[in-house]
Amino acid sequence: MTRLLLARLARLARGWPPALSGVRWRLAPVRRRSRGSDLARLRERLSIASELHDVVAHDLSVMTVGVGAGRVIMDKDPARAVHTLREAEESGRRALCDLQRVMALLCVEEVSRVPRPRLTELPALLDAFTAAGLAVSFTEEGPRPAGSALELSVYRIVEEALRAALRPGAARSAAVTLRWTRSLLDLTVRDDGAPRERPRGAWERASLFGGSVSARVVPGGFETRVRLLCGQSASLRPIEKAASRSWRE
Repeated sequence: MTRLLLARLARLARGWPPALSGVRWRLAPVRRRSRGSDLARLRERLSIASELHDVVAHDLSVMTVGVGAGRVIMDKDPARAVHTLREAEESGRRALCDLQRVMALLCVEEVSRVPRPRLTELPALLDAFTAAGLAVSFTEEGPRPAGSALELSVYRIVEEALRAALRPGAARSAAVTLRWTRSLLDLTVRDDGAPRERPRGAWERASLFGGSVSARVVPGGFETRVRLLCGQSASLRPIEKAASRSWRE
């Protein structure tokens, strides 16, 4: 809201008499302070997220090793296995508690508390776009793997691509295709709309799964293609790289 107000004041200032033209220069420091405040807040959140990763990753590693060890020695030494599994359970509780604390710390008005969508809700999303004037067809090939984070990312990527197709692409029809393999998802959204910018959100979400995004003009329209690693080959390292690249940009 503040940025919108400042932008309007700046436009009005262009038509003001010379005696008032200095207002434009006084607005510049306000904008710089606003941007500086936003950047400082983002830096702090990124720092907290990094610390959260270290703490939770340690507890989850202890939990994973403990569960594995307990399973191995269950038959040979049941008492020791019970103790090991109890420690693993406690590590899991600590990790959950740390996540809750940090989420409370990062709680802002932009964070939505509504249930996260899954791919079972994708047909309803496509129907909503069809009702808005974008005729959407859908094709899915291959067995869909489980994973709430993956499902959420796929849902949001499709949503962003269709929103861009409808506006500013001014498309009238679009085709969504999901091709699942054992370790890869090939997601394509092709429409008959105008050229547009690369989908920023899709790039961010694809990076979390070591994936890639291409957005290009094709004969008769525009195509957004996203590839996500969805098997055991999907590494956690791309998450760190994505955060680093996103911050630099």
